[in-house]
Amino acid sequence: MSIDPNVEQSYVPVPINRESVISKAADEIRRLIGAGNLKPGDALPVELKLSKSLGISRGSVREALRVLDGLGLVEKQPGRRVIVADRSRLYTSPPIGEAAFLKALPVVYKVRGLVEERCAELAALHRTEEEVAELDNYLALFQEARKRGDPVAAAHNHQAFHSGIVAAARNPVLTALFQQVRFSIAAVAERLPESLRDSRQASIHTAVLEAIRGRDARRARTAARRHFRMIAPLIEFVTRSGEQEGPRI
Repeated sequence: MSIDPNVEQSYVPVPINRESVISKAADEIRRLIGAGNLKPGDALPVELKLSKSLGISRGSVREALRVLDGLGLVEKQPGRRVIVADRSRLYTSPPIGEAAFLKALPVVYKVRGLVEERCAELAALHRTEEEVAELDNYLALFQEARKRGDPVAAAHNHQAFHSGIVAAARNPVLTALFQQVRFSIAAVAERLPESLRDSRQASIHTAVLEAIRGRDARRARTAARRHFRMIAPLIEFVTRSGEQEGPRI
């Protein structure tokens, strides 16, 4: 599908300053989707056209699209084509009641762990240098946000890092499974934001990245498994404390 030229004419981009260029670019592209009433499956303009209309580099556009992809707003297709995602297939928030969600959380995290272990393994075999650079960037931003005590930025880049690994695995089945359970990442960050300040977060994520960089599939899977074993007690704590507090109003 392509964008109606009349739709593009009705969209007037807002100039973006250097500060927070990627997040602002992502917001502008989100505005484009809304202004054009684009439907799931409709294609976005190519990177070059977006970079010219927003006045930023193609690299920044690519990062912004990666953010939107991680949030489930767009989907990257073969040949650098990007389309509007069908959000009805995604669970960006718990699809069940609070009490049931808390009870299911340990199982959801178990599934997510198995999916990401395999994705880390495949990412080590199939990743590109560009994807490694993107993972490097997300991890660096995650670490910076942790150090300055910014839980919102930390949570955003943490999720982007994990989404990037899944994308690099190039397996549509694993990607679909991850989309179904990834709301658990945000759920834990929301209920226990201090979990992202755990000093072990830096080393465990770095271990996964370095294994992927080195194309060591076995080490990547082992590092991912250690990551989920490390946070298992946090999941138990979130579940137990949530049950004690009762559903939120």
